[in-house]
Amino acid sequence: MDDGGEPSAVQRLIRAYAALTPRQRQIADHVLAYRFEAATLAIDALARRCEVSVASANRFVRALGYASYATFREHWQHELMAGEAPGALARLRAQAQADDGAGPVLRGALRQGQQSLQRAQTDLDDEQAQGLLDAVLRAPRVAVFGAEVSAYMAGYFVNYLSLFRGDVECLAGLGGATEPYRRLLAYDERDLLLVLSLPRYSKLTLELCEFAAARGIPVAAITDRPAAPVVKLARHVLYAPAGDSLLPASSLSMLALLEGLCSAVGARSPRLARELPQLSHTMAAHYIDATP
Repeated sequence: MDDGGEPSAVQRLIRAYAALTPRQRQIADHVLAYRFEAATLAIDALARRCEVSVASANRFVRALGYASYATFREHWQHELMAGEAPGALARLRAQAQADDGAGPVLRGALRQGQQSLQRAQTDLDDEQAQGLLDAVLRAPRVAVFGAEVSAYMAGYFVNYLSLFRGDVECLAGLGGATEPYRRLLAYDERDLLLVLSLPRYSKLTLELCEFAAARGIPVAAITDRPAAPVVKLARHVLYAPAGDSLLPASSLSMLALLEGLCSAVGARSPRLARELPQLSHTMAAHYIDATP
């Protein structure tokens, strides 16, 4: 949400997602994956792309609170036409120029990263963000888990979060597939499991969420879209757009959200004034540069 104003088109869809019918979710998933189409296609064309009827498409936009499909499309046009079209065209041109050197390819990747970050900023729901922050601050213990690339994100996050609060651990990469389950046996309804999940979605991540939820352990998630499998099990969800022209997923938006969450926790941590100055002084001898 921008400055507490009206929700964006994406926020509006995300908030209504849980109440949508299976056919309406089919349209929602397509719209989130192909946002430019939501701003440009006629209703019959969108219905064909989603393999639903025009009547279903009309019910979909009404379920989101729009008076008509035209109003729905205008909302998406207002937000996306300026930002999405040039980016999509630029990627198409870059893909057509197979002999580009490293510089143009890297600049294209940076542009794509900028678009993902802008989308994450636009899609951010203040209530969900505050709920996740409160949960991290309130929980006596926080476990963080991710599989594959998300495992590295989990370790990165725990490394910084542990500066500002105790009893936080990364469950990724510990003793094989069964170790995270064993660790969670010590957790209860007062604690928190934060899972990081990007395409391709890990079956282990989903099963760990189900295990935690069955034991009453609150689950929070950072993932890329409302259709992600972990969303249905999470009490708090932040969305990190992860589209990439080549890789299965980009982690850039997730990394930015994790760093922001660390900053938010740090700003409220009693350690900021009490312990961190002493730690910085103690560790100064191990670094080449000055204390930041």
